[in-house]
Amino acid sequence: MKRLRTDQLKKGMVLGESIIDASGVVELLSKGTALTDRHIELLSNMSYESIVILEDHDELVKTVDLDVNKLNSEARKNGEAFDIEKLLKDLEEVDGHVYEPTERSAVNRNMEIHVLTGEGNIPIDVRHEKTLESTKEVFKKLQDTGDLDLDQIRENVEDILPDMIRNNDVLMRLNQLKASDDYTFQHSLRVSILAAMVGKWLGYSHEELVELGEAGLLYDIGKMNIPDYLLKKETHILPEEFELLKKHAQLGYSILLKTKGVTTNIKYAALHHHERMDGSGYPLRLREGQIHDFAKIIMVCDVFDAMITDRPYKKGVSPLLAADYLSWSSGKLFDPEVVYVFTKKLSEYYTGKNVRLTTGDVGKIVFVDQNYPTRPIVQVGEKFVDLIKNRSIHVEELM
Repeated sequence: MKRLRTDQLKKGMVLGESIIDASGVVELLSKGTALTDRHIELLSNMSYESIVILEDHDELVKTVDLDVNKLNSEARKNGEAFDIEKLLKDLEEVDGHVYEPTERSAVNRNMEIHVLTGEGNIPIDVRHEKTLESTKEVFKKLQDTGDLDLDQIRENVEDILPDMIRNNDVLMRLNQLKASDDYTFQHSLRVSILAAMVGKWLGYSHEELVELGEAGLLYDIGKMNIPDYLLKKETHILPEEFELLKKHAQLGYSILLKTKGVTTNIKYAALHHHERMDGSGYPLRLREGQIHDFAKIIMVCDVFDAMITDRPYKKGVSPLLAADYLSWSSGKLFDPEVVYVFTKKLSEYYTGKNVRLTTGDVGKIVFVDQNYPTRPIVQVGEKFVDLIKNRSIHVEELM
């Protein structure tokens, strides 16, 4: 294998390592992917400096084994340690599971949504902070006692859901949320909000929206059983570490399986949210109809938020570039109906937004062609920049 700069990449080269987003757990492109011109353009626009490429295709069949002692040694380098015996016990439990075929969620589409009143006078950032702290307390109790307070999770979703449903400009709502040092909790809450919005756009009933919101808060719960140092790690993640990170979907399913009252829909959302339509995901390498409907929504929201969120060691990309990645991957990695609804509804609120282009110019979006929702026309001073015609220019920041 060799590491190349993105400007050295050529069509047909094969990835030697998966392309992982800044959160360290969302797989954007799988190991073994043959690069296309579009891949290379996206990687360049997402500021990846270098990529590992296979020199010999036989290298692709090499597997990475989980070496817990090596992981513990890496943890100590980062000034931490973890309970090896507990981790081994958790992994043994996961390996012992027999996963039944997916029970598809029976979603009632196109129902009229009557979503409640809520306390409209409470600012969204105050409500968000309250929900975030409450969710953190629930997760801490889970770590301390092994008990998950599902009633509190449901209450948290019902508390914040009305504000989300009233306002379709979800990007504005997300921008109003206060930043938090607890990325895992913050990210889960944002995914819960996004998933509920997508469910609304797809015509889910109120009860289904609440359940989907719960799934959004709980889908990453398996990370509670991943060594803390790994979730905080800012340097390059080792292949062995990524193999452990990928176990979080199964670890989450295991936790939810033991929690009374958790629905099948929520369990499958946790287990399947890293599966992909073409079978390239993990942990079960499922395809299309084998993947649960809730997971198809959450995987899109998970990737989108992970891509747009700033981290200490990597700046997030613009929502338009993240949506562009989703659109390009539609049908291959992500459910086309979910991606279409998600990107179309987002684009309805781009018009009038100020943006910075990759040229450095600052302007305003004045028109969005619904056939190309991520390539708007931007007015910069007296001139108009049509991003459909100027494919080399992208929206770098939505201001």
